[in-house]
Amino acid sequence: MPFSPVTGREGAMRDESDQAMATALAGGAIATALLETLIDTNALTLDTARMVFDRAIRGLAPLAETAAGAKALDVIVSFERSKFAARR
Repeated sequence: MPFSPVTGREGAMRDESDQAMATALAGGAIATALLETLIDTNALTLDTARMVFDRAIRGLAPLAETAAGAKALDVIVSFERSKFAARR
């Protein structure tokens, strides 16, 4: 079984859905840190960050009728409102 240097444990993902969830969480964490860092260092304006969210929403629009697509849209909208509303 593969060893994780982060957790210090051996173990494999139970199935592909675990791998997909882990990938989504990692991607979201990286994207969040990147946006926050770029805004904090004035490399990105709040207006430009909102453009990123708008593009993400438009990109998911074709999937809005699916359960996963609708949930992803909810997550993006909630994230923008909670993380970036206080920065306005």
